[in-house]
Amino acid sequence: MNDDIMNVNTGAPGPVRFEVACAGGVLAGWRWPKEDLPPLLFCHATGFCASAYKQMLQRLSGQFDIFALDMRGHGKTRLAADPECLRSWNLYAGDIAEFLSLEARNGWTLAGHSMGGVVVAMAARGRTDIAAIALIEPVAMPPVMALVARTPIWPWLSQRFSLARLARRRRSEWPAREEVAAAYGRKPVFRNWAPGVLDNYLEDGLADDDGGVRLACAPTWEAATFQAHDNDFWGAVRAAPALVRVLAANHKSSTVWADARRRFVRIGALVALQDGVSHLIAMERPDLAAQFVAGE
Repeated sequence: MNDDIMNVNTGAPGPVRFEVACAGGVLAGWRWPKEDLPPLLFCHATGFCASAYKQMLQRLSGQFDIFALDMRGHGKTRLAADPECLRSWNLYAGDIAEFLSLEARNGWTLAGHSMGGVVVAMAARGRTDIAAIALIEPVAMPPVMALVARTPIWPWLSQRFSLARLARRRRSEWPAREEVAAAYGRKPVFRNWAPGVLDNYLEDGLADDDGGVRLACAPTWEAATFQAHDNDFWGAVRAAPALVRVLAANHKSSTVWADARRRFVRIGALVALQDGVSHLIAMERPDLAAQFVAGE
């Protein structure tokens, strides 16, 4: 294992925290250490963090040596996150590529959910150390989106995105963690999550702050991420160094629409369509998401 990685809670059962010193700061996350098994790197969705996927990743801990990163601006990772400078997800992909190079292993399975699925595909481009790529509900925007994102109208247009508007209005500070858990537990978006997943998310999704707590992912950074679509995702999929597999939800919330599914198939990716789940399948059915990542 790379000497820059430090186990922050040595001796604890189950997953352990880890940190990696990198250019500009520190990447942090959770690890299920099994160095005799093939390595797996998992990246989360916008606004979430690695701890939200503990139930899914625990199910994979007998098959992989697992690293789950908190992306820049999320969770425990400490890297510059200036919303004014974020125009694409290349910054995230660069962090992943740097981590892979620091760790210097072969045979990686790269997996990610939503934004995390897009950035692992982008980070894999041109690499020779990747064995498999598993994307859970990647944000598979039409190729024209990247073109529009390079035009002068994009700053105005992107401000109108509903997800970005909601993120900017999101409450970011509370007196106590228990208050957040109670408030979130009443929201419809969390009602179908598997028991315990919300608590896992809040573990690192909240940061202690002046006697209270705040969102680890600042609303302005989350909004900027939702608006940053100058991404050559489809080029990355076409150039992927390993077979790409995609898990899509048969639900109105899916980010893998019918035309995207057809495009994936034309490129040569494998697509599985799952009923009874939403875009947040990894939180609702961590068992199904784990089976997909494992290739079962």
